[in-house]
Amino acid sequence: MKRYITYMMMAMGMVIMFLLSGCGGNLGSSQDFSGTWGYIQTPVTTNNDEINYEYKQDRIYVVTFEKTSDHTYTSNFREYKYDYKGSKFLNRDEYERGDRWITFFTPDGPNRQGLLPKVEPAYEFRQVAHDMRDTTFTERDGVLYVDENGLEYNYDKDNDTLVSGKTVLHRIKDGDISTLKEEVQQHIKDYYQKAYVDTKKREIPNIIFTDKDDSK
Repeated sequence: MKRYITYMMMAMGMVIMFLLSGCGGNLGSSQDFSGTWGYIQTPVTTNNDEINYEYKQDRIYVVTFEKTSDHTYTSNFREYKYDYKGSKFLNRDEYERGDRWITFFTPDGPNRQGLLPKVEPAYEFRQVAHDMRDTTFTERDGVLYVDENGLEYNYDKDNDTLVSGKTVLHRIKDGDISTLKEEVQQHIKDYYQKAYVDTKKREIPNIIFTDKDDSK
């Protein structure tokens, strides 16, 4: 009888250990994913065409994780972009005098005197309305899974990032997304350099970047 009770206790102990460990991996870890994360999504083009940043813009997604238990999180999303607000033709008068005709649109290329149009593009940073609802996540063995569809985000501890395919979420400290904004600004600058400056179509002495009041 005593031997039977001993076996029963051992069996119950094994069952408890199995239940605690979970069937699909361990729930929870020492890694805390709560806080703010962000990533940049560039526009999709066909046939590997260059992105025209006057018509299409990068999107910045900011994700905030809130820990609700040892192994579960809720998240909310915010979306931002730089809207193209138009360009100023800085040397229109001088350009038209050299060509002796009036330009109704900003031209590409030099006038008859070899003068390039000087153009100053302007962009405004704003928050974009979206229909993405709050999402819940569950962690198993250091991997975050989206409860709704099973999409997984693997933690890269060397770079402190969450990776899912080509999407890489970078941790944002104190809600400061200035690094992401600077990266998007550089994409825009590279576009104008390649499309206009390198091709001798226009001079781009400056690009104006401003923030809309509700996006700060």
